[in-house]
Amino acid sequence: MNETHTLTWPSFAEHIGRFLENKGMTGAPGRVLGWLLVCQPAHQSAEELATGLQLSRGSVSMAVNSLQVAGAVERIKLPGKRATYYRMKPGFWLNEATSKAQLARQWSRLAEQGITELSQDPDFDAGRLEETRNVYEFLAEHYERIELSWREQNGDPSAT
Repeated sequence: MNETHTLTWPSFAEHIGRFLENKGMTGAPGRVLGWLLVCQPAHQSAEELATGLQLSRGSVSMAVNSLQVAGAVERIKLPGKRATYYRMKPGFWLNEATSKAQLARQWSRLAEQGITELSQDPDFDAGRLEETRNVYEFLAEHYERIELSWREQNGDPSAT
């Protein structure tokens, strides 16, 4: 007998939470992120998040704060409503590529600075810093291409 499994919002959120926990994030932010990826409406109050995910209000508060700092979630107010709502920040996923490109450029510059400043030391072996610089330069170029390619593919006028 072949069982079918219907994924629900809470089970999907739990799945995303476990995935991100395995990547080093704590569980509640991952669950909130997973919920905000699939919930309807796309904006949710802290109370709705707590109820839907069976989390305490404190856990939800800490989770949305960390997701806001990461740029994944934004707070919104709805006309006529007293509650604050949270939703995925539009453009977050593409901004991830941009952020990774910037971080890679910073690593590349730091490695280059180390090579330059330490090159006068006769005991200095630049091999590890050169590898660091080269890898991060490569990554920066590719992340930048990813962003440009995405914008071109999706008709973004800023791609030209």
